[in-house]
Amino acid sequence: MTMTLPYRFTGLAIAALAAAPLLAQGGEEYYIQGIYTPTIANAQKIDLRPQPFDTILPDKRITYEMLNVKGEVPARVDSIEAAKLKVEIAQQKLYKGFVKAGFGLYTTPLAEIYYDQTRARRNGYGLHYKHMSSNGGIDDVGPSDYSFNAADAFYNAYLGHHEVSGRFLYDRRRVSYYGYNATDSLENLLLVAPEPPKDARKQVYNDIGFAVRLKSLYKDSTKLAHDVGLEVHNYANLSKSRELNLKLDARLGFEQGLETYGGDILIDNEAYRGELGEGLGDFRQSGTLIGISPFVSTTNDKYLVKVGAGIYIDAFGETTFHFYPQAYAQYNLFDVVMPYAGVDGQRVRNSFRSLTRENPWLTGAPLLANSSKAYDIYAGVRGSFSRDIGFDVRISKSRTKDRPLFVSTPYTFAGVGYGDRFLIAYDDVDQLDISGELRYSHDEHINVFGRIDVFSYDTDQQAEAWNLPSYRIGLGAVYDFQDKLLLKVEADFLGARKAAAPVATVDDLVEHVPVTVDLDGYVDLHLGLEYRYTKRLSVFLDASNLSASKYERWYRYPVQRGLILGGATYAF
Repeated sequence: MTMTLPYRFTGLAIAALAAAPLLAQGGEEYYIQGIYTPTIANAQKIDLRPQPFDTILPDKRITYEMLNVKGEVPARVDSIEAAKLKVEIAQQKLYKGFVKAGFGLYTTPLAEIYYDQTRARRNGYGLHYKHMSSNGGIDDVGPSDYSFNAADAFYNAYLGHHEVSGRFLYDRRRVSYYGYNATDSLENLLLVAPEPPKDARKQVYNDIGFAVRLKSLYKDSTKLAHDVGLEVHNYANLSKSRELNLKLDARLGFEQGLETYGGDILIDNEAYRGELGEGLGDFRQSGTLIGISPFVSTTNDKYLVKVGAGIYIDAFGETTFHFYPQAYAQYNLFDVVMPYAGVDGQRVRNSFRSLTRENPWLTGAPLLANSSKAYDIYAGVRGSFSRDIGFDVRISKSRTKDRPLFVSTPYTFAGVGYGDRFLIAYDDVDQLDISGELRYSHDEHINVFGRIDVFSYDTDQQAEAWNLPSYRIGLGAVYDFQDKLLLKVEADFLGARKAAAPVATVDDLVEHVPVTVDLDGYVDLHLGLEYRYTKRLSVFLDASNLSASKYERWYRYPVQRGLILGGATYAF
């Protein structure tokens, strides 16, 4: 609202405005014209701006007080074992030569000598010779004297990433065919009998051979590691049977991460001539066995798995092809127990040398045939009870085709018997083997070993698994007392066996009918003592067959009742 008043009435207007409330109360209305200027009073506003607030509490002073309590600790004195200080030089002194000599019952001399180069960076060489013989001394049988001689020399060269080695060997073994009952009447008959062949009462085996080998020494596992060897043996006996065996084998492998790839290669050539005797001529057998066994494996801290195969071509006689699956797996359980399982198979060379090493009383010209381990399925658990005790429990089932079994047969010349000897009967044999092994070792001064194998057999053609034991137990312990006195104890238990023995019957003709003979089990206990007078000089005493049992490992071939042999050793 705007009111306009003349300038001359301004003072009067102001006075009228002051009296307006009073007039209004009387019920009258007044209208005043002029300029109205309103004014707004100052407002009181609230300040809402944020302000900082410190949440850190002030430090509170903490005080500690000690309780006045007294602990009663009884006095005790503990004994402390005296410490032994043994100071050894970084490399102990080595001696170039070592000699061992002894003498025992039954006129048994022993001589053995070693000589080598000791330590060298680039090469190494050495010689070894051993002789042991005896007059036998077994009662109630034929002459049982024997002698063993062995010599070998080696040389090794180290060429950066390879090791080249060579070895020459010679081995001569003489045994007697004493497997007959000696009587005065028989000895008188032998005096007037015609001169028998040289091999009628004894047999001598000569082995001359050499071996060379090339082995890689790569530090890088991704490179193709190889180990290649050649071994040759010229083996002959007094019966003029002879064998030349050449074997080339190689093992290859390399790693890629957790996997390993490799394989084995075998080339085994055999040339054998068997001499049947005077006027009977000879026969020859020869052929080559070639095998390759590739495999791949993977492993880590817990498990190992290996898968492969054995592939063979055997041209010994009729050419045959053989394939064998090969696999192995193990698992580390709690770092203490390791269960394992596998299957294996291979073609096995039965040479003239290997058979006569197993049984030296074979005929002068045995017939050879290779064996085939068709399968060997096994499973077991091995591990350790503690740092010192280890064990291995295993069961296996195998089948071997053409396994050699030894059958006794008499030998006569001009109507006079000169002792039984053995022929070879090849047969398919199934074998079940349940075994357990336990070892204990402590501070390199005590070593105890025990193993048991329980066998059962099933043959295809033969009546029994001739000369194979029903069980075998081996126990052994070695105790080293302060590096001065060495004690060895060994015990071998062999179970009962079945032997095929010929029985002569006279009905216009002399026929030899084989029958089954039971061979009793036996125990052979061995005790050895060695006293080291100085680091270079020692004396020893060995005793074998302490039970003095006249047991027979082979039919009609008993062993010496007990052999005690003593001597000394010296290093130079």
